[in-house]
Amino acid sequence: MSDSEGSAVPDSEGAVLFDDHGKLPAPNDTPLTIGNVSRMFNVSRLRLLLYERCGLIRRRHRIGRSFVYGWVDCDRLAFIIKARRVGLTARQVAPMIKAVEATASVQSIKDARAQCLELIDRLDHRRRVLREALGELQHIYKLLSKKLPESDDGVARDDADRREPA
Repeated sequence: MSDSEGSAVPDSEGAVLFDDHGKLPAPNDTPLTIGNVSRMFNVSRLRLLLYERCGLIRRRHRIGRSFVYGWVDCDRLAFIIKARRVGLTARQVAPMIKAVEATASVQSIKDARAQCLELIDRLDHRRRVLREALGELQHIYKLLSKKLPESDDGVARDDADRREPA
């Protein structure tokens, strides 16, 4: 997640945990109400309700009179946000999220696997295209840097940011 999107759970090598172990927040932890989760992930309450309506997340537990999300829903939400950041829609990742449910049919699991492979191929192609464009931009940056006049110490005078591109 980006800096503006808080992380509710530790990010272990980008792994997404979808299994619900029934873990509720400890009593002194912040309850995972719709408002708190909205703030933690920097998403609107309306978007959370939309994801609930689509069956991607759900407030599974009660604390007092309020329904709250479980950690599994925060994991799923983190995955959805990451997918959206790379240009995927919630609708595209929904079959995979729904297929991990205990009640998922064998056919829905097969369909989700196929969808998953399709999205992997699409993102892998995008990564190759981005790497090519990045390489070209780095080459142009170096060419432009060579065209700048150098000072006595060999550093270009107008090199304001003084950093090499990654």
